[in-house]
Amino acid sequence: MKRILLVTLMVLVAAFATYKFFYPTYTYRYRLTVNIEADGKLHSGSSVVEVTWYAHLLPALVSFSSELRGQAALVDLEEHGVMVATLTAEDWGAHYSNAGWNALWLVPRGFGVDDSIEGLSKLANLRGKRELALDNLPRILWFSNPRDPTTARTILVDDIPSVLGPSVRFAGASVEMTTDPVVTDIRQKLPWIDSYSGTNTLYLPNHLGISDYMFVGAAS
Repeated sequence: MKRILLVTLMVLVAAFATYKFFYPTYTYRYRLTVNIEADGKLHSGSSVVEVTWYAHLLPALVSFSSELRGQAALVDLEEHGVMVATLTAEDWGAHYSNAGWNALWLVPRGFGVDDSIEGLSKLANLRGKRELALDNLPRILWFSNPRDPTTARTILVDDIPSVLGPSVRFAGASVEMTTDPVVTDIRQKLPWIDSYSGTNTLYLPNHLGISDYMFVGAAS
């Protein structure tokens, strides 16, 4: 009986190993940092985001799904409110200059890795840091009052001076590969996040929908 159980276990382990070989899981972490200058002072916000891609066996093809852990990067501008680099983008299609990208794509685009199946295998082995170009930025929300979600508006970095005043400007953003732990403490600054989970979205007059997945990864 023990021999049968041992053989069965070995077969299962071998089958699992074979499956993972052909249908692997790719995971990597990166630190997103966003810098804003206000009144001559540099304000920075950063967060560690973990991305995992899972391969799935479907009839006649292999597909991948993704999940995010971590949180949006928040820049506290004191009397100027806060800026938040959301995990999700407004548009999954075409993107114009600094309109915003989903957190899944900042590293591949920053390091020049294509989004094919072959490209996914390279992500977990990336090292180093890349400055983000204006056409490879996360979507940025500005809250004039971080404790009131109805004050949110989408803002392009080119428009920051005209909206917040000439003393406020975008000062760059970067992604850096890391093994640092994932921390989710953004609720301390945005205490209303959990009020807008699931299908309970806050829709604002400016056509912006506020949901928790913009600020905290679904797998966190």
